[in-house]
Amino acid sequence: GEVHPMHLHGHHALVLSRNGEGYTGSPLWVDSLNVEDDETYEIAFVADNPGVWMDHCHNLPHVTEGLLAHLMYDGVTTDYVVGGDADNVPE
Repeated sequence: GEVHPMHLHGHHALVLSRNGEGYTGSPLWVDSLNVEDDETYEIAFVADNPGVWMDHCHNLPHVTEGLLAHLMYDGVTTDYVVGGDADNVPE
């Protein structure tokens, strides 16, 4: 399987669990996390940095295939659009 180095912009996250099992030991704070196929993580973060932030795989071909998400705070807008005739497409 592949490893997906997932990266959340603008925040640090606390790992709560891996594959449904609570994380033990010292707190693990991350802004990137290597996620293998069929693996799940539960994370928590403080939403205290308003903006439009990206969470994506650092394997960029995976981003062009859709392995990304946007975290958008209420009241924050952007002029960028996705798909269609958008001029802001990935490389």
